[in-house]
Amino acid sequence: MVNFLRHLENPQINYEKIYEVMRDFRKGGLSPENYYSFLATIATLPKIRERNYLSYKVFDKYNFVDVTEEDLMVIMKEVLRRAVEDSKFCWHPKADDTTCKVDSGGKIIVSAAHSIQNNGILSTICQNHEVATYKFEPGKIDKRVVKKNVASIFWGFCNTHDAIFKPNENFPYTGSQQQNFLFAYRAFVVASHKKMEVSTFINFGGQADDDITRNRELFDNALINNDFSKIVSEVFELPFFYPIACSSSFYLDFDFEGNKIPHSDARMENVFITLLPAKSQNKSYFIFSYFTHDSNLYEKVSNQLKTRNKLKLDISILIGAHAENVYFEPLYYDTFIKDTEEDIYALLFETQMDHGFVNNRNEIVHGFSYTPSEYLQNRYNLNLFGY
Repeated sequence: MVNFLRHLENPQINYEKIYEVMRDFRKGGLSPENYYSFLATIATLPKIRERNYLSYKVFDKYNFVDVTEEDLMVIMKEVLRRAVEDSKFCWHPKADDTTCKVDSGGKIIVSAAHSIQNNGILSTICQNHEVATYKFEPGKIDKRVVKKNVASIFWGFCNTHDAIFKPNENFPYTGSQQQNFLFAYRAFVVASHKKMEVSTFINFGGQADDDITRNRELFDNALINNDFSKIVSEVFELPFFYPIACSSSFYLDFDFEGNKIPHSDARMENVFITLLPAKSQNKSYFIFSYFTHDSNLYEKVSNQLKTRNKLKLDISILIGAHAENVYFEPLYYDTFIKDTEEDIYALLFETQMDHGFVNNRNEIVHGFSYTPSEYLQNRYNLNLFGY
């Protein structure tokens, strides 16, 4: 069978989004004329576990051809562009066409917001107006340099409601409850928004959507009531300025001692982290946050960070294993991060990749994980802090 039909063998791929672009670009033999007939033919396929090579003979009538690697890159770039466009909306709990800025047609205007502050943070770690991060390639990660003005942006707020972050953007960091809450909220929003973008062509399952919805409700209620006490934040101070910035949200399966964290079935309880370089103070701050009523899960992790006396290694493993929204000064990356790329890739594979099998209903059952229970003990000795 032609190569692009292999998307049909992975139920985690929303293949229609990919095939829509192929149709519009007239790639592989797909076109507007045969597209809906093609979808109808897909519906006649046996369940994935019951298929064999002959099952795909039903597509012979279309005279499809393989898609080149170059064309596939172009197709996926367009899929991602459309995913970003489709997922533009304002996250503010009071967002609607009466409170947000709208265009002449009444549509809410969503602007490009920085998940890591452009002028106050990225400007202190840039080099020639550029910052570095790592990008994912097949089987590896590699350095990626981007202009600071486009680094860390996402389309998650209108200009009116992006102003809720002014206490963090217009004033020095003092560690106030409000500032820590807003850093946690921004980490949650950017991680969730990026996942929603990707979910237009990757199926994470209904539970992932429910987790975002329920965690968002908690943040929304706190914002509406100005109740910043709903977030617990432990602030760790590093006595040097490190040109690294990070904002991310994720859940932990295990603590630093390898004990399993017992998550509920109602929602996935997350932590929210921010690595904040403060050049004027010659310091860096690491903010580890979680919801107050998740203290039973994460208070122990927070205490372990305080007592293990391995703060730089512990922060490094949390970021390296879980965070993708992290930026470095380019020279710092070359000097201290370049040699850690293989370890970071191995960690991300262990902790972020989904593994499972397909059941008789074409559903992915996540039956196992490669995440070692002791991974936070940092057997790689990953250290993002070079001095």
